Amino acid sequence: MSVKKEKRAQPCLVDLPETISKSLDHGSCRCEFLECNYKVCPIFEFVFGLKCTHVNIYFYSLQERRSIMDIANRVKKDRTTAVRLVQSMMKQGLITMEKETLENGGIKNMYSAIPQEVLKERLKETMENVEIAVDHLIKQDWTVVKVINTKA
Repeated sequence: MSVKKEKRAQPCLVDLPETISKSLDHGSCRCEFLECNYKVCPIFEFVFGLKCTHVNIYFYSLQERRSIMDIANRVKKDRTTAVRLVQSMMKQGLITMEKETLENGGIKNMYSAIPQEVLKERLKETMENVEIAVDHLIKQDWTVVKVINTKA
């Protein structure tokens, strides 16, 4: 009797080793925006909930400050979609915004990724916190868990 593996709607941490292993078998990152050997897209997706487009924005704005139109053109999205993508990354503290004064007196928002060392430290801290939480969960007695609503 074979058990059919159910496809999850969203990736979860349990899937990460298999996802990384599959991407290692197929060479470098397969997203349309990046060429790398580090498999950053699946890790960013599992740790930060970011898609390849977000990862592309991070690395693109890591090189230098970018306008929202630069970012929109890079990820092949309209301006309003690029704004939403960047805003979601700003909420997570991955992108910062600076106002640049233009020669004609206007103001332009410019976006930069946080330094990679800062992001690496956040990744490390996140994984340490996950390890602590999982270790704590494993040590608990689950027989005290009670189902309170049995009606579907």
